Amino acid sequence: MMKLFKRAAAASNAEPHWQAEQRIASLFRLRSFYRVHSFAVHGMALLDPDRYDAFLSLDIEPKDLALHSREALAASRFITDSEEGKRIWNYTTSDASRTVLDEMKKKAGVRSLKALYRDAGCVDLVLSGGVIELQPWRHMGGERWMLFKNRETIKFPETVSDEELGTALLSELEVSRNGSYEGT
Repeated sequence: MMKLFKRAAAASNAEPHWQAEQRIASLFRLRSFYRVHSFAVHGMALLDPDRYDAFLSLDIEPKDLALHSREALAASRFITDSEEGKRIWNYTTSDASRTVLDEMKKKAGVRSLKALYRDAGCVDLVLSGGVIELQPWRHMGGERWMLFKNRETIKFPETVSDEELGTALLSELEVSRNGSYEGT
């Protein structure tokens, strides 16, 4: 449920970016680790039970962060089969997806969502038509996140170097963590 509701909350603030033939992954920066995971795209981005999901050290090199993010994008899938879409929806709304939050809280050594997301940042990577777009999210409290208004997103060709992509991801995570962007 985590990111599903984040996306629903953002719908009124930005044009939806989960359109046909896109692959989507998210990178979170939490208090003691990064988490990168893939989504299933079926009308909207949904937490995929078959997702790529990695917890990474905060002292990871930018190029390695980019490599994990590319793996998550490669694992993301666009779902056209309605039965598979229903299976993913059922997983997203089940207790199984709640387990992900519990695992993250345990790994961070905290008990509450408020503590887990304190100073957190999140950036989506959206791959479409050979272009990777980075979209930072502003944390609004709890599991709610919102895209920045009036913000030009950073776009790279899919062939961007891992060093350049990793550096941009870290920069966009700081925008997300600071909760502000000039012009919003």
